[in-house]
Amino acid sequence: MKRAVLEILNRVPVFLVVMGEAIVIYLATAIAKVAFTQLDPLYAVWYRVGFMAVMLLLWRRPWRASKRGHLPHDLPGWAIVIGCGVAVVLMNSMFYVAISNMDMGIAVAIEFMGPLTVAVITGRSWRERLGICIAACGVVLLAGVSLAGASSSHFLIGLIAILVGGSMWGVYIVLGRQVASRGNSLDNLCVSIAIGWLLQSLVLGPGAVEHVIRPKAGATWAAAPGGSLKLLGLLFMISMLASFIPYMVDQVVMRRTTSGAFSVMQSINPAVAVAVGLAFGEFPTVWECIGVALVITAVIVTFSGDQAPAK
Repeated sequence: MKRAVLEILNRVPVFLVVMGEAIVIYLATAIAKVAFTQLDPLYAVWYRVGFMAVMLLLWRRPWRASKRGHLPHDLPGWAIVIGCGVAVVLMNSMFYVAISNMDMGIAVAIEFMGPLTVAVITGRSWRERLGICIAACGVVLLAGVSLAGASSSHFLIGLIAILVGGSMWGVYIVLGRQVASRGNSLDNLCVSIAIGWLLQSLVLGPGAVEHVIRPKAGATWAAAPGGSLKLLGLLFMISMLASFIPYMVDQVVMRRTTSGAFSVMQSINPAVAVAVGLAFGEFPTVWECIGVALVITAVIVTFSGDQAPAK
């Protein structure tokens, strides 16, 4: 089965794989917004990260003697691994807070400020500078149009959350590269996420468990007999589709293309998120669509000149 899946991923055009992956991710994300009616977003993200951590641990089994040698052996090394895990947790947490207060497509577009900022800081060409200027125009347009609307207070909460989440995406990119450079990148990433989830559990774990056993006021089907099991099943499916499977697919895709081409292909994400949002009743204005288009253009401009092999 595993060999057959790898064969398919290696034969299908890369862009179609990335497109299919984006559709799956944002369908799962839209379903997560439905779950927010039964469980608070921060508790939902605790389950998403937790299920992902458990699946990665069972898959990679980094505790085996043959793999322990690739784990960090000094304090700076562990600091990078732990920092990477914390960044992943905060990135996912702030994204869920954001999409509970704004349309998914707009949140995805604004979140790209994180990797674009990293490109500006680490890049040396005109593309990075032009790209961040275009993206900034798009984000300002999105923020201005949405803050002028009737739901501006909710949007402001979402805007702050997604800007924090985007910055954590940038931190994850920087630290994730250092984790990957140490060899056995998936094993180290697995440990990072597990540690991040354990730290997250200190804050959210007890409340998340309690709110599944005793659903919050206003919950409907989750409060019915057997509803807790249905909610856990839904959260597991969200974690599988939005986190676990994309991590595995990206490992295959990034071996087939350059890092620049892969980054440019990620520019379809805001457009896919908007399209999926339409199916769930999220209708952006014309100006919001222009803002998303500016961010997509910024990603293409920024990364189209990067010919470094993906690793």
